Amino acid sequence: MKKGYRIFTAFCIMGILIMSAGSAMAAYSNWTTTNSAINVITGGNTGLLYAIPTAAYTTGYSLGAAESLSTGDFVSITLTGGAVFSSTPITAATTTAGALNRMTGSGDAGSTVVQFRASMPIASPSAITFTMTGGFNVTNVPAGANVDFLLTITSAAGTVLTSNASIKNSSAGGAYPFVGVNLLTVTNTPLTATPDVMSVPAYTKFLNSQLNGGAGSIQLATGFVTGSSYPTSGLSAKKCLVTLVGDFAGITKVTTAGFTGCDSTGSTAAGTAGQFLINAAKTEAYATNAADFAAVTLTPNFYVDGTTVQATRTFTAKVENFVDGGNYLANTWMSPTITYRLTRNGTFFSANSLGALNNIKISDLSGNVPTGGAKVLINAWDAAGVRLAEASGNADILVQNNSTVIISGAEFAARFVGTPMKYEVAVQSVYGTVSNIKKDPVTGGITSSVWTNSGGGAL
Repeated sequence: MKKGYRIFTAFCIMGILIMSAGSAMAAYSNWTTTNSAINVITGGNTGLLYAIPTAAYTTGYSLGAAESLSTGDFVSITLTGGAVFSSTPITAATTTAGALNRMTGSGDAGSTVVQFRASMPIASPSAITFTMTGGFNVTNVPAGANVDFLLTITSAAGTVLTSNASIKNSSAGGAYPFVGVNLLTVTNTPLTATPDVMSVPAYTKFLNSQLNGGAGSIQLATGFVTGSSYPTSGLSAKKCLVTLVGDFAGITKVTTAGFTGCDSTGSTAAGTAGQFLINAAKTEAYATNAADFAAVTLTPNFYVDGTTVQATRTFTAKVENFVDGGNYLANTWMSPTITYRLTRNGTFFSANSLGALNNIKISDLSGNVPTGGAKVLINAWDAAGVRLAEASGNADILVQNNSTVIISGAEFAARFVGTPMKYEVAVQSVYGTVSNIKKDPVTGGITSSVWTNSGGGAL
């Protein structure tokens, strides 16, 4: 096997043409023109990726000492990584006209291999110039793929003189001609914020009496590089959309860096710079790039109103882009993924089997309840999942420092209008214990279940 050689391609205007020659064992190839990688943007309009480049491109290869060609020998170039030839076939020329002739059918549109045959001896160090006027079709180059040009020289008898010489390893200093990259790359770092049971009212502020919960992180990078990408323009203003989905009841705003609030169409008419725009239904919030896209880290930071009890829940983020003129097709870069969580501290539990035979005992273990006592907050839903309204005239249920209250199943039910099936109970104590005591209607025996939280978590 001879020294390895790799194809190299020259660029012109916005593209690169590349060819490669060399033996599989060599660390470099004799391509004589340097080249740089061009990014093929996944999500780009396929019409713009069909013929790259569109002007004539030439690149040279210098035959090494053991690469002299005899009449009938072959030189071929293979495209890798999903690229194919686009239209007009590539040509090869030496100082002697007609020395290399393209084999019929090779290098035609849609093919990955072009092959030439020597019509006369070609001695080293002769230079071969490869020229392409039709370009490459890179519509099927996926993100993460590297397009290479591999040159092989074979004798008429089938002896391989140079095998798959890559332009990437050109002795002149090469690179992959094309590299597949995503238009947007998203890195999501979710945050968990904790509404505090000790706030007044309970769960209306975050720990340390803060109205803001702290910022998560959604990093957005772009594969577009000015002068080195197809399409040749980046994503325009108001074409990247980030959607947060969840229950925004009691959320006054969600701030973020680098984006502007918008509606689901990307319109910023009602939006504010540096904030998501929460929709009227309080179910979604949107933000978009107000200017042409640049890499940015969004920082969703949720603010509560200080009066609404915050339930445990999650919020997801979705990142997508709209159709952008003739450059980019619509695409989703991050499917709905949890990016923010609201959790709660204190003593809390749920139950779906509380009846007249049950008694719930709740004790404070903290010795540090709010002044006046720790409230027992109860919500209820019926069997169909409808949240029930509270009956009028309910007095607060309070647990004092280290004390115990007993609530019967009948008392639970009487606090609501309708027939409760599921209860959620939260106690304004960071450390407590709960017992569910039930009397057997037949034997009169007692069963008891006891839960103790671990200094501030859920039971």
